[in-house]
Formats: sequence, structure tokens, C-alpha cells
Amino acid sequence: MKKLFFAGILMAAFSVLAMGQALTLRPAVRETADQSGAIRLTPPHACTVSRKHPCVYYGGDLNIYDPEFDGLSNENTLFIPDSYTYTEVNVPVASSISASFSNNLTIYEIFDPKTATWFYRTGVSEGNGGTLICSGDTPAMFTRINDGNIDYPAYEVLTTTPCRLPAGNVWFALTPNCTNPNDVYCTSEKSPRYFELDTNGPNAINGKFTVTSNTGLGPVFDSAFFGYTFANWCNLGAACGDGMSTGILK
Repeated sequence: MKKLFFAGILMAAFSVLAMGQALTLRPAVRETADQSGAIRLTPPHACTVSRKHPCVYYGGDLNIYDPEFDGLSNENTLFIPDSYTYTEVNVPVASSISASFSNNLTIYEIFDPKTATWFYRTGVSEGNGGTLICSGDTPAMFTRINDGNIDYPAYEVLTTTPCRLPAGNVWFALTPNCTNPNDVYCTSEKSPRYFELDTNGPNAINGKFTVTSNTGLGPVFDSAFFGYTFANWCNLGAACGDGMSTGILK
């Protein structure tokens, strides 16, 4: 299973990751990391944006002291296109939502354009994307959320996702973009990498709705670039028993 890498080894690994050779990332932990072990969310965190649009679901913060913590490829760039990590959530009752967000670690703080691509699906199974019920590519707000607990920047990516969700299991992806052909950082091997953070639930809101690989299909990965079609992340060696650090607003 996973092993915690030393910071020096990680630095070497980042040169490989920047070339698009890896699916997951274990961020380096600073020696001076806050012993609480979680990323501290600071306003304007999505769950505090508006009382009229409360956060009805949040998988929870990344816990850097969880021995299984990781970041999973979740990126749409000109260098690595259309690589989406989906969160599975058990929706208790049919409801309308207004927005969604995902927490992503990045190599190079570049989002160009400042948009996010998103999808909501039902009926997903291993190798099968099920039914697409809502999708879009919309302007996003990027809020840095880590305060020095990890060596690379993490951002909450929040965008409007108007959708009517049915009751039952729903899979959603929310992915930052770097698709501007006039931006050399989007087209070269120095393109930013984005990795969606997984979580074992610190500060979760209605975390009981999280579906993990221990109780269902759980997080899945869809990426023609890497050669996977709605693959169970647990079978790829990641996010087994963990949820994703993502959320939904009413």
C-alpha cells in the first residue's frame, strides 16, 4: 500500500509529475506543520458564502496525518486534457442545488481561464459513465485554503452548478482548467498539475452521505489521456475507504 515519502524524494517526484507521468500525488508535509493535521478553511470558504445558499454536503478537509491521504488527478489542461475525478454522494431526497466546489492541490498557481468544468451523473458503474444529468464550463472562484501545513498551494474551486439531483447515488466532478492556447504554461510540459484532495472526514458536513470504495463504487476516474474510463480509484490504489474533499451548495 501507500508509503509516506520524504520531502527530498517528493521534490524529485514533482519533476516527473509535471510531465504528466503520475495519477496521484502525496504532498510533502512540512516539519512545522500544524498538529491539527487539517487544512484550515478561511473565508470566503464556500460553506460560509451566503446563509441563503448553505453548504448541504462537504466531504471534509484533507488530513495530512492520515496515512492514506493523497491527491488524485483532476485536471483539464492543454497538456493533460479531460482527466476528471468524480465524487460519489448518496443524495437522501431529490433536491435542487446552486453550486459545487472541489479542493485541489496544484503545482504552479495558474488557472487560465478562471473557469471550472463540471458534470453530474447517475448510474455510474465500473467502466460506464451512466447518465449525464447536468454539466457546464463556468466562471469559478479560486480561494487558497492551506496555511502552510503542506508545501504546495491548495485551492477551493467554486462554481455555479444549477442542477436538479435525484435521490440516490450521484457522481459529480468539478475540475479546474488551463486551456488558454496563448498561455505557454497551458501548452508546455511546465503546465500546472491539479490534484483533488481526498479526505477521511475532518470537518465534514453531512459526511454520512459520502460513499467510499468500502461501501460502494466510491470515487471514480475518467481520463482518456491516462487510459481509464470511469475506473474505481480504489482499484488504482487510491482513496480506498476515503471520500473526496468536495462540497455541494443548496
